[in-house]
Amino acid sequence: MKQLFDKSQLKEAITSHNLQDYLDTDLFSIATLCTFEKDEDLIQAGTPSKYLYFLVEGTAMVYSYTYDTQNICINYCYEATIIGEASSLWQTTPSSSVKAMTPCTCVCVNLKQYRALLQNDLRFLKHTCQLLSYRLNTGINLANSLSEPVETRLARFILEHEKEGLFSFQLNNCAAILNVSYRHLLRTMTNFKEQGILQKIRGGYLILNKKELTALTA
Repeated sequence: MKQLFDKSQLKEAITSHNLQDYLDTDLFSIATLCTFEKDEDLIQAGTPSKYLYFLVEGTAMVYSYTYDTQNICINYCYEATIIGEASSLWQTTPSSSVKAMTPCTCVCVNLKQYRALLQNDLRFLKHTCQLLSYRLNTGINLANSLSEPVETRLARFILEHEKEGLFSFQLNNCAAILNVSYRHLLRTMTNFKEQGILQKIRGGYLILNKKELTALTA
């Protein structure tokens, strides 16, 4: 974790992502800007975080370990996601870890200094309750999806992340999120190409048959 002390960058991050909408407290006056390298932990299971994070650039993964020490993806976070509200805000021990899947930039709030302030910010608490409700449902959806074939999960993921018919998500990150091996994911992508559903091009995969891809998600 590296702190940036450029106030103009901090202000731009808060403004461009509408982060002030999440709380009544003036976020600019209590926050700092921080960066994380790829694979660096933002939060470690068993250790309450010292910070509340607003992810403003990059992708992070929420994960835990199974009995055989394999990590399993619980959720993934994109820009403007709040991280650390479920446990660190109330000083309970987190059961999951959060790591940067790509280089990440976060607007950070020091909880030792501002925990009480946030706990009394009604707008922030309202958004936190909404977020926790969403993540509860996401956990249920994850448990259900793990019983589905990889083809089904991958087809759904491609449709969720394609832009103008192009899927350019990094495949190693995709494999981690879908809880499959990278090799298995590549085999499935190859099958999709052989079926005429996808075409490998520079910068990603072009969707050739969206109807067939959608049918795989049913």
